[in-house]
Amino acid sequence: MNPSDVFKKRNLTNTNFDYEDLIARNLSNSNMSGVNLKNRDIHNADLSGADLSGAILFYVKLRGSDLRGANLSDAKLWDADLYGADLRGSDLRGADLFYSDLRSADLSDANLSGTNLRHTNFDGAILANIDFTDANYDSHTLDTLSNDSKSSLKKYGKKW
Repeated sequence: MNPSDVFKKRNLTNTNFDYEDLIARNLSNSNMSGVNLKNRDIHNADLSGADLSGAILFYVKLRGSDLRGANLSDAKLWDADLYGADLRGSDLRGADLFYSDLRSADLSDANLSGTNLRHTNFDGAILANIDFTDANYDSHTLDTLSNDSKSSLKKYGKKW
């Protein structure tokens, strides 16, 4: 087994990762619901298909990570670095993305309904087929969106 795959397809619910190096680790298809990863550096990790529902991800570095199809519903992602992350088809319903950096991220087909998007930066992000229903946003967020995405967020979301 490749050492980077030790956490792949595991039940890691409420696991304490305080002393684990998670950079570039394969955590795909793992159950990580309720995990506290506050202030962690997890860039370039494979979290595709992982269940991170309700996880605490304050100030986490997920730059360039693979989060395709991940369940991030109700996750707390305050000031998270998701620059260039692959979030295609991810479930972010009810997540809190306050001050998160989603520049150059691919969010195609992601569900952002009920998400807190205040002060979120989407510069250069791919936002095809996004569900913005009841998402909270502010003028800072709007300033980082393309015209099409801006129109969709204004139509379906709620201005803070």
